[in-house]
Amino acid sequence: MEIRVLPIDKIKAAAYNPRVDLQPGDPEYEKLRRSIEEFGYIDPIIWNERTGNMVGGHQRFKILVNELGREEVEVSVVDLDETQERLLNITLNKVEGRWDDEALAHLLEELQAEAADLGLTGFEADEIESLIEEFTEPPEDQLGDFENRELDTNEFDESQFGCKCPRCGFVFDSEGE
Repeated sequence: MEIRVLPIDKIKAAAYNPRVDLQPGDPEYEKLRRSIEEFGYIDPIIWNERTGNMVGGHQRFKILVNELGREEVEVSVVDLDETQERLLNITLNKVEGRWDDEALAHLLEELQAEAADLGLTGFEADEIESLIEEFTEPPEDQLGDFENRELDTNEFDESQFGCKCPRCGFVFDSEGE
């Protein structure tokens, strides 16, 4: 991988870029801006040296230039023909990993316990709470007192039941109908 520092006037936004052009104030734009401010510029823009086009990183570029005043940016350089460039652009925008929701929930819960700013993750607060709740066991004192025992049908009067299971012969209460 080749990384270069280029002046911003050498980097052209790809006119064909199919992603929505986020604007300041858009939630996703603000999440990305906040992430760059907190963690730095750690995911370089991909730039095609043959065409001068950005292949990936249009939103990061906009934030670096318009919000942070950068006049030069580090880019990862590729050398692609126009067809390969457009294919890579789509691939970069489409191919995303899937979450292991349980592992993500536990990681978010750990970070929450450390009082980390979970807003930096890009997840909304309600998404975080929902994930954590889904995979968190309730405390022992909230589990209830349940007895797992075999049901003895002889304890019940058959007149209380109305529907009979064709498989096992159990007769169910008809009042629920």
